[in-house]
Amino acid sequence: MSRLLLTIGRPLMVVCFILSTVSFVAIYPSQAQAADDNHVNAWLTTPDQSNLLTRQPAISFSKNTNANTSTITVNDAQKYQRMTGFGASLTASSAVVLSQPNISQDQVMRSLFDPHTGIGLSYLRQPMGSSDLAPPQDTSRGWVGEYTYDDMPSGQTDPTLSHFSIAQDDRYHITSLLKQALHINPNLKIMATPWSPPAWMKLPGNSWGHCANCDGNKLGFYNGSNSWDNTPNDYTSITFNGTQIKFYAVVGTDHGIGAVSIDGGPETMVDFYSPTNAGNTLAYTSPVLTAGQHTLKVRVTGQQNSNAHWNGINPDRVDIISASDVTTVDDSVQGSSLNQFYYGGSGAASINQGYLNPEYYQAYAQYFVKFIQAYQKEGIPIYAITPQNEPQNGNYMPTMLLPATSQTSNGQAIGNEADFIIHLGKAFQQSHLKTKILAFDHNWDTPEYPRAILNSPAGKYVDGIAFHCYGGDASAQDQFYGQKDIYETECSGGQWENNGNPTFGATLKSVMDLGINSTVHGAKTVVRWGLALDPNGNPHLDTSGSCGSCRGVISIAVDGTVTKNSDYYGLGHFSKFVIPGATRIASTSNSNLENVAFRNQNGSHVLVVYNNNASSSGTTTFQVQLQHRTFSYTLPAGAAVTFTWSGEDD
Repeated sequence: MSRLLLTIGRPLMVVCFILSTVSFVAIYPSQAQAADDNHVNAWLTTPDQSNLLTRQPAISFSKNTNANTSTITVNDAQKYQRMTGFGASLTASSAVVLSQPNISQDQVMRSLFDPHTGIGLSYLRQPMGSSDLAPPQDTSRGWVGEYTYDDMPSGQTDPTLSHFSIAQDDRYHITSLLKQALHINPNLKIMATPWSPPAWMKLPGNSWGHCANCDGNKLGFYNGSNSWDNTPNDYTSITFNGTQIKFYAVVGTDHGIGAVSIDGGPETMVDFYSPTNAGNTLAYTSPVLTAGQHTLKVRVTGQQNSNAHWNGINPDRVDIISASDVTTVDDSVQGSSLNQFYYGGSGAASINQGYLNPEYYQAYAQYFVKFIQAYQKEGIPIYAITPQNEPQNGNYMPTMLLPATSQTSNGQAIGNEADFIIHLGKAFQQSHLKTKILAFDHNWDTPEYPRAILNSPAGKYVDGIAFHCYGGDASAQDQFYGQKDIYETECSGGQWENNGNPTFGATLKSVMDLGINSTVHGAKTVVRWGLALDPNGNPHLDTSGSCGSCRGVISIAVDGTVTKNSDYYGLGHFSKFVIPGATRIASTSNSNLENVAFRNQNGSHVLVVYNNNASSSGTTTFQVQLQHRTFSYTLPAGAAVTFTWSGEDD
């Protein structure tokens, strides 16, 4: 380097440093507030809502420790994953309520995405097309209901994707809201995932919950919640006219053993366990019967395979040979109830349920490419994708069962995630796309699914593993830590929490447990579900499997009233302070004081603590031990606090 450049470079470097510091303060002022090396700042949320992410008086450091006080030790030297962000999903339903004319949209969006005036959400997981949190069809309001980006009339296909369009996302204002969010928080990253490909790319599949009122409103195997029954001796009997009946079921890791009989004869035990989940699987075929009326009975035994996670059973449908007349359905379901049958076969392929047709692997890979390119053209970069939302979920809504590796249904090969990822990875390479591919995107309790993908040729195309919270626990992420990046990508709050009593304190606990446990076990992201809904969890699709009791991060009523829910404040304890690119550092575990620590790239520190003591008198005094200094704090039961401080601790 020449002397002239050196002479000019020094003042330029100083100017650049000052500008970068000013920019940092502008975007993340709460971190700039922690610049006093002698004090700790604290933000508190209490279950009685007297404090809602409220800044507390500064705390002084001390060089004294108390051996009799509960201690959390923070260790800068032990480093873990680099954080990507915290957030939720700006679904079509969220876009509708955020676009109400009687709210200050800019103010609401800033409360969500601005780290200074709001909580600085930095990660969004966007549905590709409709999810269950999309408005139901209503032509008067321009709501189309279920949609993908290349819907075709029944019987028609579009393998060249000549009809591909994201126009519906534009009509719902999804794209304009995403651009607004990116303007407010340039650190925001966006991932995308489909609930279903276009129907013409699919094979027909399981159809539970599709048989509305076909048993005289008794709702035999289905009670509107798609729950599974494990109550011994609950049963359903189906009386039909025909010569044979075939019984299909959902098999998987969560299923137990059922008993099937014909006309009161001997029972045949059917094990619904399978190492991978799949619907529409033939489980029982009756003997050939004399023409006439017969009765099939399916009974819950409550037993399970030693490898199964649970003992519930999940029937799918029946096919009746030589006739299709179901005369009566008699149910005696006393527990959480079983899923109802779809009578007469699997029907035509649709956005709801079914499988990916392997013939369309290449076309579907290009569907992703076109989506990413269309969003890039709108100024919305896509950071990552997953091939399928909840590939083991076959609820009656936009879904698709996508097994991890090769599998057949009724003797026909169906699409699997490993093979599709290979096509997807090659398509991204050919199109020079840097978008990350995250496998799985489903619950913690089936880690064998992503393991199978990583052990397959698809593993080299996989950048990370995405998990949901609805089964198992975050410790399942540990087996992938250091091998692939880990992302927690969906966890909804709703009316079911706390045994149907979702108080602020109880739901705050859910959010804090999620944020702390997910990151402690290696997750780079923590993501709730719907960003915004009305206070009753609307709008949502009217399909039977859609979530009608989910809660948004914020609720916006018809009159424009905005309520910041526990999800908002719980996420804010992380997102407002942990800047994308921060590194999780070590902090000691404590049975009552759940905690996780981070170090931002500017050297500032963040410690999030939640007092999970259930007793209202469980106020806890503790000290935080750093390398050469400590500070103390008293935290009420059920409360969350975020501490920030600057300077080196090592």
